[in-house]
Amino acid sequence: MPSVPPLLVASPVSVHRLVPAAGQFGAAAAVPGPYLTNGPVTGESVLPGPATTSVTTTPVTAAPVTAESVTAESVSAPPAPRPRRAHAAPLPRRRRSSCAPATTFEAALTDLAADGSTGALHGPGGAVHLAGGLVVHAEAPGAATVGHLLTGAGRITVRQWEDGLPLGAGRLAEHLLGSGLVGAGELELARLAATLDGAQEALAQHDGELRFDPAAVPAFRLARPLSVLELRGAIGRRRSLLDGCWPSADLDRAPLLATGAAPTRRTAVPRRRRQALLAAADGTRTAPELARLLGRSTYGTLLDVRQLAAAGLLTAPRPAAVPDPPPAAVPQAAPPDVLLPPGPRSYDSSDPEVGLLLRLRAALEAL
Repeated sequence: MPSVPPLLVASPVSVHRLVPAAGQFGAAAAVPGPYLTNGPVTGESVLPGPATTSVTTTPVTAAPVTAESVTAESVSAPPAPRPRRAHAAPLPRRRRSSCAPATTFEAALTDLAADGSTGALHGPGGAVHLAGGLVVHAEAPGAATVGHLLTGAGRITVRQWEDGLPLGAGRLAEHLLGSGLVGAGELELARLAATLDGAQEALAQHDGELRFDPAAVPAFRLARPLSVLELRGAIGRRRSLLDGCWPSADLDRAPLLATGAAPTRRTAVPRRRRQALLAAADGTRTAPELARLLGRSTYGTLLDVRQLAAAGLLTAPRPAAVPDPPPAAVPQAAPPDVLLPPGPRSYDSSDPEVGLLLRLRAALEAL
């Protein structure tokens, strides 16, 4: 019979934890296999359980672990030291966290959200509304609003939209839903698109005075508010997509003009949407104005504009060069009086010298 290896015999696991309970394999069944013990395994082992139950196993002889079984080399010989590297490679530099606020507006908004504030953080380029530290709405002067999206897409008329404006903030959504003008899902989609459009401009503010108004109430509120981290992540993905299409932001605020040339590359813009955008780009409208005219979100229009610009179908005409004004005339110094033609002057004829000079002049003129 082979003996149990010393490592198994010296295992610190208790036999009571490894031996199965009485009756687990049947009253007359033999216990399958040897079990680990803290010492030599005897030929008979009693299982825990009732006093009348016992299981007989085949004797297993295990050599006890003694001091002689361990060689002197394994005890006295310390492990060989690992060779030390002469020149350790420098650790890679830690990249800046993408969650760190990039602008002063993002930093202020993050602090307000951490405090669970309720109100609106205003800046020169937009505002973000919070409720219990969560984002419920955002707005900006150049971003599309819920009204622009619904009226531009033809879902409701401008008159229907204006009829609900006197109801005030918070009740306009109830009016649209209660009157059956729009559905709940459609309205929520418009609110989310308007919030992301407004936040895209608001979060980019790095200069100017910021003001927090705890009493501000937005006209619309998201049914599922967003955390500031979710909002910043969504805006960051939008900026990455825009930069991937066209890395320059010169087309975002410049008047756009259709070139009329053949495309130099394929775009992901559908044909119908591309034709509508090129027809409206007459050199006087910017991308936000085109978005309002077509009833689309500002971000979606910017994405299409950059793709069409990369394909050579859109351009921003440069303003006509204004000629430099002519240099100002340098005033010349007046010549001395002796070179000026003589004019009428008053003389004192009672002075004898003056009288003599007058007579001489008259004589010379008479010659």
